[in-house]
Amino acid sequence: MNLKNQFIVKALQGIALVTLLILNGFVLKFILNFKLFKKTEITLSKECQIQPENIDYGFDNRYFQIQKSDLKKNQLLPDLLSTYGLNKTIINTTLQGISELFNVRNFRSGNTIAFIQSNPCCSPDYFVYEIDASKYVLCELKQDGCVSIEEKNSFTKEEIATGIIETSLWEALEKNGVSINIIDQMEDALSSSVDFHHVQKGNEFKLIFERLYVGNEPTNNGKLIAAQFNTSENNHFAFSYNFNNKHEFYDNEGRPMRKSFLKAPVRFSRISSPFSHSRFHPVLRFSRPHLGTDYAAPTGTPIMAVGAGVVEAATYGGGNGKFVKIRHDKMHQTQYLHMSRFAAGIRPGVSVSQGQVIGYVGSTGLASGPHVCFRFWKNGVQVDHRKLNFPSPDPLPASVLPDFFKHRDYLKSKLQDVETTAYISTDRSKAF
Repeated sequence: MNLKNQFIVKALQGIALVTLLILNGFVLKFILNFKLFKKTEITLSKECQIQPENIDYGFDNRYFQIQKSDLKKNQLLPDLLSTYGLNKTIINTTLQGISELFNVRNFRSGNTIAFIQSNPCCSPDYFVYEIDASKYVLCELKQDGCVSIEEKNSFTKEEIATGIIETSLWEALEKNGVSINIIDQMEDALSSSVDFHHVQKGNEFKLIFERLYVGNEPTNNGKLIAAQFNTSENNHFAFSYNFNNKHEFYDNEGRPMRKSFLKAPVRFSRISSPFSHSRFHPVLRFSRPHLGTDYAAPTGTPIMAVGAGVVEAATYGGGNGKFVKIRHDKMHQTQYLHMSRFAAGIRPGVSVSQGQVIGYVGSTGLASGPHVCFRFWKNGVQVDHRKLNFPSPDPLPASVLPDFFKHRDYLKSKLQDVETTAYISTDRSKAF
């Protein structure tokens, strides 16, 4: 074969090879894009995706063994580390690293500790001490002994609590897993329209609130979003709404729920003695006027200022015991008797805000048991505050009301869609 023919044959072979490579490329692309293979690829990625419930202290618990326990009383950290086979060098390095960030003397019995192992047959790779619900000390148990203070992953879940009162409102709320923090917010939101000292069997409540989860564990922290409380007379609503960067609760018409004065100075107490012009005194054993309202509560229960004002007196006064008196405006004054102690910073001349803790329930002075005697003055005359009607604050501006009504209707529909039963339902999760 001459050189010309050889060149033509090699050229054809080259063209054929390039054509074959191009065809192979198209075939390979078709295979990779084929639905069956694509579906398999997505499924595998979901299986390998790290889920929040699999993470503890930043480690995937599917691949690390995490042994949790509580730090025991009088349990020393060096002894604890040595029981896991760690040598003295690593123990000393770990203790030194911790001491540079956190005082070991502040380790508290009962707090959670954990040892993390990548291989259960070997000594632990990491040690964890939980400072509180959101922070922990992380120690690498190697020669370098790297120590850091970390924050747990956190998120909020929107939850709905409903219930019917059978014995007491407090019991009904606790039975439904509602934290004290949310209970306080509910009373704040509805205190101007609902007398919580006279709730009755059969009254119903519904709450929408956000609960903070830290490290996949629920906490008592969160915020109330909406509340509905049904009495025999009326349905009461409170809706959270942000206006001018201020979070407040509003009623159906867009009026602020918080009025000039709270209905009571203590939460979820009971009225042990009402306002009366003739009452038999349990200590003195004779009848005399009782120009105040007694709220019985355990010793140490916080007492709140029912309105903003200036402290006129914080002293001991014979039969009144330890008491605080507040001037709210030219017309109104309040007094809180028989305290066990004053709150920090409460003294004459100090300004206080509505709801601020000013002292704690006690039985000082002429008192047969722990309670606060609450007195209310109007134009210098003591009156029964429960019979007073205070004007409602101005509603939201007209320009804002359409947006509020849209927000209100959305929350109201969520409340009305839930049957009143004894459970808590999780609605949705959001990043925190």
